[in-house]
Amino acid sequence: MSRGYARALPTSEAYHGHMPDDALNEVEQAALRHLRASGEPVREVFLYERVRADGLDVGPDAFVAVMVRLEVEGHVHVAPVHDAEHRPSDPEPFQPRYWR
Repeated sequence: MSRGYARALPTSEAYHGHMPDDALNEVEQAALRHLRASGEPVREVFLYERVRADGLDVGPDAFVAVMVRLEVEGHVHVAPVHDAEHRPSDPEPFQPRYWR
C-alpha cells in the first residue's frame, strides 16, 4: 500500500461480517461526530474507545474497517506516526494512526 501501513488493512468481510448496515451507519456517524467534536486528530484506539462509550457494540476489526472505508470515501484522513521513537504501542488491530 502506498501509505506504508505495517500490515494489511481489514477486508470488507470485517466491515460487513457481523454487523447490520444500520449498526455500521451508527458507528460511522459516531466516529465522525467525535472527530468533529475533538477539533484535532484523534489516535485510532482512543477514537474506538469513544465510539464504544456511546454504547455501540463494534469490534476492533470492524471499527478499523469502518474508518478505512470512510477514508476511501474521502470523509476522513489518516496521519500515521512515522517517528519510531515516538510511536505509541497500541493493541492489535489498531495502528499508531491519527484520524482527522
